[in-house]
Amino acid sequence: MKTDPAPRPPGWMKMLRAIHAACKAQGIDDSARHDVVRQITGHASLSDCNATELGRVLNHLNRGRPRKHIFEGRRRVTPAPRRADQLAKIDALLAELHRVTGKVHTLKYADAIAKKNGYAECVDFCDARGLRYIIGALTRTLHYKNQSA
Repeated sequence: MKTDPAPRPPGWMKMLRAIHAACKAQGIDDSARHDVVRQITGHASLSDCNATELGRVLNHLNRGRPRKHIFEGRRRVTPAPRRADQLAKIDALLAELHRVTGKVHTLKYADAIAKKNGYAECVDFCDARGLRYIIGALTRTLHYKNQSA
């Protein structure tokens, strides 16, 4: 006759999946995973661990792993089709400014232009006219930086 196991906390299965994913990402096989669990918690299996112990195992597996930072600035929401061309032009001008000056110019730079000139709080809230003015300001800045370089 089987007895029902103790009820698990709500996030228990997610933590279990995260541990398995972290092991897979680091190339840790089952026997090595069992050794890690035994070393950290003293239990022979993950199913014997409570949520706190699973958290300690997950922290141990993720320690020293580099985080993925692909984009250092703010990520933009998907633009409306009528604004996509202007926002792509702003991105291209910011990339060109980075190439010319050697300093990274993120969307915060364009946001500062929009806010300083009163077009909007940030580029995402600018209308077509404000975006055109920001493109003009970035073009003039780029022209000035090219002349002085």
